[in-house]
Order: sequence, then C-alpha cells, then structure tokens
Amino acid sequence: MKNKLNLFLLFVLVISLSSCFWASKDDISKAKEWLLNEEKSLEEQFEENIAKFEEIEKSLEEQKEEKFAINYIWENKFIEIDDLANKDLTKLELEITWKTNTNVDKIIVNFSNPTSNFPVDNYTLKTFKAGDKTFLYRAFKKFETLDYWKNTYIIEAYSWEEVSKVELIVNVEKENVLINQDENNIESEILDISSLPNGDYYWNPVSLWNWKVTYSDIKWLSIEQISWTGITLDSDSINSFLASKYKSWFFWNSLRPISWQEGVSFYVIRLEWEKYYYEKHYYTNSWFYWVLELESWIWIDVSNISGKNNELKEKNEWFVIVTIADMLFKKILN
Repeated sequence: MKNKLNLFLLFVLVISLSSCFWASKDDISKAKEWLLNEEKSLEEQFEENIAKFEEIEKSLEEQKEEKFAINYIWENKFIEIDDLANKDLTKLELEITWKTNTNVDKIIVNFSNPTSNFPVDNYTLKTFKAGDKTFLYRAFKKFETLDYWKNTYIIEAYSWEEVSKVELIVNVEKENVLINQDENNIESEILDISSLPNGDYYWNPVSLWNWKVTYSDIKWLSIEQISWTGITLDSDSINSFLASKYKSWFFWNSLRPISWQEGVSFYVIRLEWEKYYYEKHYYTNSWFYWVLELESWIWIDVSNISGKNNELKEKNEWFVIVTIADMLFKKILN
C-alpha cells in the first residue's frame, strides 16, 4: 500500500506539472475533481486517474504539431529528402538536402506561410543541373523562405514529361527561437547611461525615448544594448544581421576590428522609402550597438545603390565626425 501511495503522490505531481504546461483550464478543473474525490479509495483514484491521464496525454500528443513532417504526395518518388530530425531552427535558418532516385531535369520549390510577411515564394532552382544526384536548398529567413509557425514547401521534381511532388512542413515555434525578436528581429535592453563616459569632444550621454542613448555633441548618433546580433569579423554574419534588422536593400563596406577584436565596425548604405542613409555601425562584445548617420539624401534606388556604396566608401576618411565617434567608442571599451 505504501508503494502505491508513493506512486499516487508521484502521479499527482506529474499531472499537476503537465497541466501547467500543456492542459487547458477545463482539463485542470477535471483533474482537480478526480484528485479531490474523497468517496473513493486511494487505489481506486489511482487506477482511474492513470487511465484518464493517459487519455489526456494521448490527445495532447495528437494535437501537438511535429517540428518536421515529410509527405510524399505523388505516386512517383523522384527525390528523397534527407533526415531533418536534428536540425536547429534557433536562427531561422534550415539547410534542406535530398537525393534523386532518377534522372531529374528541373526542380521547383513552392513556399508558403500565411502568417508571414512574405507568405508565398515560387523558385526554380537555378544551380541544379539535370542528372545531379544531390542538392541543397537553403530555407533562411533572410532569403524570405522561412519564418515563424507553419512553413510549407511543395517540391516539384521533373523528369522528362513526368513530375513528382513532395510536401515538407516545418513548424517554428516562436518561443524556441534564440532571438526574442521584435518587428525588426532585434531586442533592445535598457541602457544605463551612468556607466557611459563624458568628454570634451563628445560631451554628455542623453537618454532617448526608445531605450537608446545619444551624445549631446555627436549629431545623429544612436547607442543601444541588444541581447543578440551574431556579429563577428565574418562577412556572412554582417549580411545575416543587417537582413534581419532592415527590411530593405542595403550594402556595406570596410569591416574592421576595433581594440584587439573586442569590437567591429563597418559602413552601411540602406534604402528607406525614397531616401538612402549612409551610416557607420559599431558593435562590441559587451552588446553595445551604435549607428552613426553620416549622410542621407534621395535619388538612390535598387538600380544604383551598389555604385553609391562604392562612391561613399572612398569618402569614409573625410567624415570628421567619425574620428570623434571612434574616440568615444574606444573610450567605452577601455
């Protein structure tokens, strides 16, 4: 009897914890009624609650969406997707690989996610060559082919006059993503200005309304502390960060380490509506992120932004305000 009582108490703990994380309010109320029914013996309660718990657990498992699901929806099976079970989605990046079971001439990937800001995409794989045995497709948020919640990919493989289709479903739960993102995928933290230095060249730090900080004598400087960027001295990390920060066209140049690689800096030109902005960006390993605006104007669009980036790169050393901002940045690092 003592062993059964211990099992029962363990069960009470399990059902309580499971209710907190999975069950609805109605399930919790029912569980309480079962556990507080004093007319039944402990043994009877134990047996009945075990059965009911298993029923609830089964129902919840049936309702829970799988992280990955592959459905071969066509009679022909021209391609076979490789196992995705251990793939990490925390950075909203997924590399999908597969092998071909026959001679495939062309592959089209149809993407959809109705809850995303980019709900559909249809793409013919340009680098796939007829007869290739394997292939890689990058479903990345920065390429607008992966987002939160349910992502559906219908992959069409063509062989001569025949076609084969496979459906891949990728579920990305928001709470499992590494960055606790806002609309621009960056989470800011409150910055304590008392920890920032004063100086004759840049004067005093001033708090802004959006948790950011500027300096009274450095015009168009914005400083914030963000919990995650992924920025390193690798160009791919810069591309990934800027793609998540800005929902528009951008180019960057002159990536440099600062103070024995405790930080990095680079210049960015980006489009915003009908204007372009040219800025110097700084980042430290202590999560300080700065943006210093250097120039903004109109008459730049996607057709000539690359050339403007090259033109402005030649002028970097002529922006006097950059020298002052560099001094302040190094002062904060010391």
